[in-house]
Amino acid sequence: MKLFVDTGAFIALADADDENHKAAAAFYRNSKEKGTRFVTTNFVVCETMNYLRSRISHQVAVLFRENLNKSGFIEVIRVTPSVEDAAFVIFKQYKDKDFSFTDCTSFSIMRSLRLKKAFAFDKHFEQLEGISRLP
Repeated sequence: MKLFVDTGAFIALADADDENHKAAAAFYRNSKEKGTRFVTTNFVVCETMNYLRSRISHQVAVLFRENLNKSGFIEVIRVTPSVEDAAFVIFKQYKDKDFSFTDCTSFSIMRSLRLKKAFAFDKHFEQLEGISRLP
């Protein structure tokens, strides 16, 4: 099974003080043991690194990226111009939601890969039809 990973999940895993840390760590361990493959985007990685740098430390942001690269079971998909175009369509369509553009690129990637579930704590991953969030 493939599962999309959002910024909030990465932050919860990296920050022991995060309110979702325990749930994220348990879910991640359990998913890994079951052979789950994880997918994210370079936009999510960028957003996560920026958060970790500003809220925790430069070192934690660097370690996050180095560990991500070493993991071997988290695929980072690059947001292409066509993904950005599809994300913009989503962004324009849902004026009643406060989706970030990064959220919309994630939704676009998830649609293109036919992924229905995201490892996320962001409520937006419950607001788009056809997508649910875990844990």
